[in-house]
Amino acid sequence: MLSIYSRSIHASMGIARHYYLSKDGDFDNSVGWTYTGVEWRGEIDLTQEQRDRIGHYAEKFGAYSILSNNCEMFAWYVLTGKHYSGQTQEVFVAQVGAALISLVQPVCTVRSQKYLQVEQAISHHLEKNLAEARKHKLLEDQAARDAFWAARHAART
Repeated sequence: MLSIYSRSIHASMGIARHYYLSKDGDFDNSVGWTYTGVEWRGEIDLTQEQRDRIGHYAEKFGAYSILSNNCEMFAWYVLTGKHYSGQTQEVFVAQVGAALISLVQPVCTVRSQKYLQVEQAISHHLEKNLAEARKHKLLEDQAARDAFWAARHAART
C-alpha cells in the first residue's frame, strides 16, 4: 500500500524533511515533488486516480514553493486529494523559515517543467538509439574479427 514517508534534508542540517510516496519507504522506488517538478525514482505502483492527480498537479497548484506548494503538500494531495503540510501550516518556526527560503529558492515553472520533461524524453530516446548503435557496431566489429581469423585459419590449412 502506498504511504507517505520522509527523510531528512542534509542541506538543512536535518531541520527540514523531504516527503515522498512509496510502497515500503524505499526512496529509490518513490515519487515526490521538488523545485524541478515531479521526481520519479524507480518503480512505483499508483492507482489511476493518483496518476491523474500527479498529472495535473503542477497546473492546479503551480510551481514548487517551500512555503505554499511543497513536497509534503504534493504527497498528501496525491494520496488523499487534500493539499496539506504539517511542516508549514502548523509549525510557526517552519513557516518563518520556509517564507525566508522561498525568497531565494530556485523554481521550475509549469511551462519549464513541461519543457524539461520533453527534453528528458528526447534525451532518453537519443541515449537508447546510441546504445543500440554501439551494440550494432560491436557486433559488426566482432563479425569482422571472426571473418579475419576464419580466413587466416583457412589459409593455413
